[in-house]
Amino acid sequence: MESLVAHFLNVGHGDCTFIELPSGRLMMIDVNNSKSLPDTDKLALAAAKGMTVREFAGAGLRMGSRSWQQYYESLLVDPYDYYQANFRSRSIFRYLQTHPDMDHMSGLHRFFWLEKVPLVNFWDVPHSKELDEDSFSHGPYNYQDWLTYLQLRKGRGPKGSDGTPTSHYVIKNTRLDTGQFWTDDGIQVFSPTPELIAGCDDTEEFNDCSYVIKLSYGGRSIILPGDAEEPAWKSMLSGLGPGPLACDILKAAHHGRDSGFYQPAVEAMSPKIVICSVGEKPDTDATDDYNRIADKVLSTRYNGTIQVKIWADGEVWVDGHDGDRLATLPPLKG
Repeated sequence: MESLVAHFLNVGHGDCTFIELPSGRLMMIDVNNSKSLPDTDKLALAAAKGMTVREFAGAGLRMGSRSWQQYYESLLVDPYDYYQANFRSRSIFRYLQTHPDMDHMSGLHRFFWLEKVPLVNFWDVPHSKELDEDSFSHGPYNYQDWLTYLQLRKGRGPKGSDGTPTSHYVIKNTRLDTGQFWTDDGIQVFSPTPELIAGCDDTEEFNDCSYVIKLSYGGRSIILPGDAEEPAWKSMLSGLGPGPLACDILKAAHHGRDSGFYQPAVEAMSPKIVICSVGEKPDTDATDDYNRIADKVLSTRYNGTIQVKIWADGEVWVDGHDGDRLATLPPLKG
């Protein structure tokens, strides 16, 4: 039986999702290559264990074994390593850069430029954000990732084995644009709009120009909203109405922070399962808010990489990094 499989990678503070589509195409949304726990993650994980941060870093799971900190760091994955282990030699048919914040594009240089993973289509929001090398002098991100992004959004790839530069298609969709291949793959574009993009250009804050897409298969649907916040959700509710937002699975906006939780929109979506790709947010966590609406809220912080498989009959399996079944949805009748 055919299926759609979404892999929500545990990449620390950032996002990366691979989606195996029933068409056989491989889709990738954002990238981040964090391999260490931020201090705020250590604090949150330690608190969940009833430990101090010092105990979390030093206390063994069992006598003579690694610490809890080492265990949770072992759950972090590098997107390229994950690609090699699961999708080796397959081209990325569609890479979607939800918006131009570095925690969503850290690792672009390695993935597409150094490792030369084949790329067919690059989705990019038509914004005016600019960064220079000085912007990276005192932060965790790499200027090379930004430079690679600038090339990719122009359709320019790395040199191939024959020394000739590679190329790919660049697609700049806005709300409800349709087209061959993404419509065929059950993808609807809910956001951004030109107005949202212009507002982000004016404020130089780019969360609300995030791509928000709905992916449907087998009578089920997933909404993937990047870092969309209240203005974007209000725009979707007013421009689309609440009906189209209904979904079964929601990837929580803005890493599950309360800034991405807009109650009228979440109530309209009424997801049964919410998945948070988290990092650096214990004090701004909206998990309790999502729990009041959804049946199950899962987090890559605690569960590691999460895999969602939607079967053609609508049955849904949600598994943790070790293959444990975390949630299910039954087949749809008829």
